[in-house]
Amino acid sequence: MHEITYFTKVQKDVENWITEMGFKVRAEVDVEQYRADLAIWDLNMIVEVDGPSHRKLKERGKLVKNDGQKVTKRDALMLAYYPNGVWHIPVSIDEDTFKDEFKKIIGAFNDEKRTG
Repeated sequence: MHEITYFTKVQKDVENWITEMGFKVRAEVDVEQYRADLAIWDLNMIVEVDGPSHRKLKERGKLVKNDGQKVTKRDALMLAYYPNGVWHIPVSIDEDTFKDEFKKIIGAFNDEKRTG
């Protein structure tokens, strides 16, 4: 993609929170014709900060995975490159909630590795 996009304050905050938790993150990642907000390399996962114009989300966000649930065309493409999930979080998320939910996701990944 060639167009320039600009990060919101929340997107910058989320990038910093991920980095503070010890993970490498890359902002504004092109995935074919789409652009993802953040990619967490170590987890092979996308994080999307969804504002009011996006579909309704739970306060804590929604992790979309290839587990039989209905996914959008965009998420399906993202999952082809980042198979551990596309985490949609609301723009209203606060630091404590983000970190709590992120720890749960990390724990679930670790559990899958141990049992898989």
